[in-house]
Amino acid sequence: MSSSYTDETVRSKLSALNDSQDAIVAVAQWIMFHRRQAKRSTELWFERVKESSAHRKLMLIYLANEIIQQSKAKNKPEFGNAFTPLIADGTAAAYDGCKPDIQDKMRRVVQVWRERNIFKPEVQAEIETKIEAIDRKTSGASKGGLGGGLKLGTGFLGAGGLGKGPDVPLEFVPLLKTHKEIRDKASTIAITTGTAKNEFHKQFDVEQLPAPPVYAARLSTLLKTLDTADNAVKGAIEARKSHIRNIERLLEQSKAALAKDEQVALDLAEKRAKAEETKASVENLIMKDLEENPSGGDGSRTPREESPEELRSPEIEALTPPAQIMHEPEPPTPASELHHRHSIAPAAPPYPAEFHAGASELLASLAAPLNNNGSGLKRSPSDDANMFEGIDEDLVNMFKKEGAQQQQQQKRQKFEPQGDDEYVP
Repeated sequence: MSSSYTDETVRSKLSALNDSQDAIVAVAQWIMFHRRQAKRSTELWFERVKESSAHRKLMLIYLANEIIQQSKAKNKPEFGNAFTPLIADGTAAAYDGCKPDIQDKMRRVVQVWRERNIFKPEVQAEIETKIEAIDRKTSGASKGGLGGGLKLGTGFLGAGGLGKGPDVPLEFVPLLKTHKEIRDKASTIAITTGTAKNEFHKQFDVEQLPAPPVYAARLSTLLKTLDTADNAVKGAIEARKSHIRNIERLLEQSKAALAKDEQVALDLAEKRAKAEETKASVENLIMKDLEENPSGGDGSRTPREESPEELRSPEIEALTPPAQIMHEPEPPTPASELHHRHSIAPAAPPYPAEFHAGASELLASLAAPLNNNGSGLKRSPSDDANMFEGIDEDLVNMFKKEGAQQQQQQKRQKFEPQGDDEYVP
């Protein structure tokens, strides 16, 4: 042995193994470096598998997988040859007694070995057979035989009812049965057809034929071999047809379920569209009602929703003359004077009827046209004489005084008439 390679060193490395990728690769490379001790390393590995805990067993399976696959990739058959006689028992020893989640991981490793053809078919079949026997024993002990229902396996066990996965739906049971039947018949076909081909070549690919009686006996044996292979192939064909029918049946069920779900989705979409349309209509009605009837629930108007009549400025009242000074009643006015006043008064005086007649005439005189003689704006003397004819002298002086004051006030204010709709305080 190498000075650095001892049994204790190997045992120490196997005991210190953890589930990290770096640790497994490092130990695998160290063992592969001592490939001359491949047989002893595998024996120590098998010894450690049998006495380790469940988690440690999984790490040892990972280590064996790393060593075997790396050795095969590098074309170093020492470890493949060393593991071949021990791998089935070692995997079974690691698999037995572990929790279902750890067993599933180990089964995945075994499935990888099958997919990549790591071991010879007979070695691979032995590994799977031992694991299947452990599953059968566990299933019988926990469920009282095989009546506990099928379990979905993880690859190589197929529909054997021995897996640790979740319960298989009823629609998958026929599919899994035919799948397992196909796999079983495929192994039989490989053996029988291989034997038939070899026997055929032996009888026909020869330079010299044997004696007729011997040749006839050999041909009879060949025919039996060919019949056996033919029956195996026909059985596999029938199994595959049955499997295809199960697949088509499951496919039709899936299509029907899909069509039903799509119809339900369309119905829900229609209901949703109708609900959205109705909601939009109701919202439009609410908005329209608010625009037409801005009052609150108690009939009072909200401050922001006043009618146009309320927003309009108040009407401008006619200019009211100063309060009249009460005097003694005047004597009746002659009819000729009344006719003269009517002729000079405006057609439609804007003042109320209850005003004094003299006041009306005075206001009318203020609106009369002015005489511009170049020296300033003055009222015509003839107009003043005619307007105050027949009125008491004191009252005429009062009207003239008030008229002069009003004209002076208008000049100071420079009043400009405003529009009817605009309020001027």
